[in-house]
Amino acid sequence: MQTNIKSYQLENGLTVYFYPDCTKHSVIVNLIVDFGGKDTDVMIDGNYYHLKDGMAHLLEHYTIEQNQYGNLISLLTKKFMHTNGITNRLYTSYYFDAVKYIDEGLEILIKGIHQPIFSEQNLEITKHAIREEIRGTQDSIGRRLSTLETDQLFHNRSYRSTIGTISDIDSMTIEDVEKVYRAFYQPSNEIIVVAGNFKEKEMLEKITALYHELSFESHTIKRVLTEEPPTVRNKKAVLNFPTARPIFELSFKIPIGHLTGEQKLKLDWYMSIFFEMNFSILSPIVKKLKDKKVIDKNLVLSSNFFDDYLIVKIGSYTNKKEELEKEIFETLKHPRLDEDVYELSIREKKLKVSLRPEKLSEVIDPFIDNLMYFDYPHLDSVAYLDTFSIQEYQEMISKLDFSNFVKTEVIDKDIDREQEEQQEFVAN
Repeated sequence: MQTNIKSYQLENGLTVYFYPDCTKHSVIVNLIVDFGGKDTDVMIDGNYYHLKDGMAHLLEHYTIEQNQYGNLISLLTKKFMHTNGITNRLYTSYYFDAVKYIDEGLEILIKGIHQPIFSEQNLEITKHAIREEIRGTQDSIGRRLSTLETDQLFHNRSYRSTIGTISDIDSMTIEDVEKVYRAFYQPSNEIIVVAGNFKEKEMLEKITALYHELSFESHTIKRVLTEEPPTVRNKKAVLNFPTARPIFELSFKIPIGHLTGEQKLKLDWYMSIFFEMNFSILSPIVKKLKDKKVIDKNLVLSSNFFDDYLIVKIGSYTNKKEELEKEIFETLKHPRLDEDVYELSIREKKLKVSLRPEKLSEVIDPFIDNLMYFDYPHLDSVAYLDTFSIQEYQEMISKLDFSNFVKTEVIDKDIDREQEEQQEFVAN
């Protein structure tokens, strides 16, 4: 089983990672641009620019749809390739997964992404598609809730949404779009990851030759991050949104700027154990909450990293938010330390990691996350998980500061009014 990632640095600054596996029939190619939704305040060639939310996502659409080849996804799909572009908070990724036509796919992807055709007309076509996408997300309670919570958690981070708003998109000019593209879409700010059945030397030569045929402008870029206090902007927030039952969620803003990238990666693994031990379906708190009919579904749990903070969210559908809040804080104040749960969780994680090589994407996707989120250019492995310990787990979890948080409620206005009317009727 292949366990190592091989890396190469080209003269133009491009970093290439190879994961060869001759037991597979397919090849996955990822072209990653170090430009994501949160990159809203930047210095380009010494000049400050504030970018509206949605710029990275718009560029993903623009480069795919408005280039010399036409729509890259349509073209690659016709060649029997699974392909797409993805923009998240941290980076933009373009990929294809194919069994044949690998050389053609590589050329179309690299040249297409790097040869967009900039015009007002093309920008308006792209904007129209994104406006419709934004309108579609307005029906997503999860997206609306996440945007609201981000707004309450941070004082000095202008980022709120990777996709942006319609007004954000409308305000972007073709000059803005081209300037940002020229700055960020250059080899020194890109990474290519190739996995599967390919010959390394030939693949490296092809990538090098394709980039050599392209021309790039020289720009310097720097992210601008103002100091962000550990406190939250607002302690409470309410989202009026159609929902069968009210939702209550606690969002915690936990400082982790003192941790190294690898320590953050370990904390990411340990947080899943923390959830399993304290808030999972088998935990005492969930059993208690269900017995008392505070919740009838399991708790919704998540954790993610945002700059120097870990954001932890715990919540559920409930009509008894005070009781839910009380139990969550009581559990956080006195978290369980169950050695059996820890050992079972670690064994389960080792099993999942050991099975990942059966599917290329399950190896490469976590590797890209390790690389981009934690600056850890290595594959997850059973040997790495063997370095974990319950003592280290306890030490890292015990140092997390849960004192800064936002209480968020999702309430259906119509249901709220109906309840008020019923209360008035009973009172009279």
